[in-house]
Amino acid sequence: MKNLKLSFLLFGFFIVFNASAQKFNGGAILGFSTSQIDRDTQKGYNKLGFFSGVYVKRNFTDIIGAKIELYFIGKGAKKNVNKIEEFKTQLNYVEMPFLITIKALNNIEIDFGICPAYLISSKLVELGYEVPDSEYNIHNYDLSGILSINYYFTDKIAVNSRFSYSISPINETPGWLNSNLSFGLIYDFK
Repeated sequence: MKNLKLSFLLFGFFIVFNASAQKFNGGAILGFSTSQIDRDTQKGYNKLGFFSGVYVKRNFTDIIGAKIELYFIGKGAKKNVNKIEEFKTQLNYVEMPFLITIKALNNIEIDFGICPAYLISSKLVELGYEVPDSEYNIHNYDLSGILSINYYFTDKIAVNSRFSYSISPINETPGWLNSNLSFGLIYDFK
């Protein structure tokens, strides 16, 4: 299992860094995420996390392009009652979105596509006690749809806002779905 995780990461980094020699632009992205899990017993984007990674992109025309990202992201759900952690799901993923980019305006870029993810670690806490993995059985993989909007202040620096949602459940019963809002900074290596 560890070899599979390492192979996935090495393959992603190989694509990101090797592609920069092929008239691709690269960059880095860093930010925070708020998430919830639909179909669990909690409501609201109360679980804070962060994300950090790299990307490569290529413009096919002045308007249309493609982008591949590779980053770590923390997701999950959380509910506190009277300052006591009643419920918390912590899911850590490595994600690799494949995106179509559209330059909508001079400073605005819209990205959309699919986002395969590999689960690095998970933890579920109920009423202060950790629940064994076998009782909630999170899948090792997730596939989400993703929509992202980037506003460029300069040619190299942008703010990013994105939404992703699981296409298929992340566990069998009761069929939880990841829902994530993220906000970050982009630095283009142009």
